[in-house]
This record gives sequence, C-alpha cells and structure tokens, in this order.
Amino acid sequence: MEDNTVGITAFPIVSGAQVVAGGDSTAKQEPGTIMAYRSATDQWALVEYVQAGNSVIERYICAVSNHATLKSYSVRVPVVGDSGSPIRGIAIATIASQKFGFIAIGGYVENALVSSSAAASGEYLRLSGSTAGNLTAINASVFNNGTQGNASAFVVVAVCKGLLTSSAVAGSVQLLGVWG
Repeated sequence: MEDNTVGITAFPIVSGAQVVAGGDSTAKQEPGTIMAYRSATDQWALVEYVQAGNSVIERYICAVSNHATLKSYSVRVPVVGDSGSPIRGIAIATIASQKFGFIAIGGYVENALVSSSAAASGEYLRLSGSTAGNLTAINASVFNNGTQGNASAFVVVAVCKGLLTSSAVAGSVQLLGVWG
C-alpha cells in the first residue's frame, strides 16, 4: 500500500544562514512563501517569509496582519488594542521596517516574549494587552480550569513549553494551529 502522507520536509527548508538579523532589504524569497525551519535544538516549525510594515519587529515578538496595505504578506507589531487577537506569527530574527524576514506560524518556537506574569509549563497563552507584541498567560487559563469567564473575548495562540518564573522573559512555546 502506498503512503501518501506529506512530512514537514516536503516544504522548502530554511537554514539558519538564511535567517538574517535586521531582515533582507530586497526579497530573497517569494513573499508569503511558507517553509520549514529547524531550530538550534532540532525542533521544527513552519515559517512564513513576510515584510515588516513601518516599524521594526524585534526577534521573539508577535506579528499581526498589516491591514494598512494591500500586501497579504505585510505584518506589523501588535498594539495594546490588539489584545487577545489572532497573531500571524513570531519573529525568529529581528525584521527592520519595510524589510523581509521570517516569522514562525506553526509548531515549536524556541523563544517568544511572555509578559505580565509567570507561566507554567503547559499553560495557554494569548496576545498581551499590557505589553505590545508579547504573549501572556493572564485570562488564557480559563481554558485550563473549565470556567467560562470571557473565553470568547480572545484567541489562545500558544502553549508554554517550560516554566517561566517571571514576566518579560523569553521562553519556548508551541503554536496552537497554523497562523498566517
């Protein structure tokens, strides 16, 4: 019997040398292309090649769709008002304003900034309302304890993969679903 499954290596693979801090001044890949990325700890993620809007997207920061342009591959740093909304991904290296770079859109992310509180391993995360571009465990835990609360007011986008003992630290997360 023939196996018709497609593994993650069926995607083009991005090497560490192709992930440039500051981003590419001209598109080195087709913008919007989804590729596979292997982390330094041999974990896999899906990444999208995107263009930053009119601001710098620091590494480990979440990105959201830039609806101020018609480019479907344009992203920006979320503002506090984007609290709890869906993300496009997490920058795996800094992307300068109007430059091209990679954001993780699915799978394991070695480093993502988590603010507002500590987060336990296995705790759900959402887009922070207090620190733009960071994730937070605040209010996302309603999914863990079975209470209803305001669960429909935000989107849970990731789960913490290790204990983070204080706020504003980078830790590994697993993106829930594929964003982008």
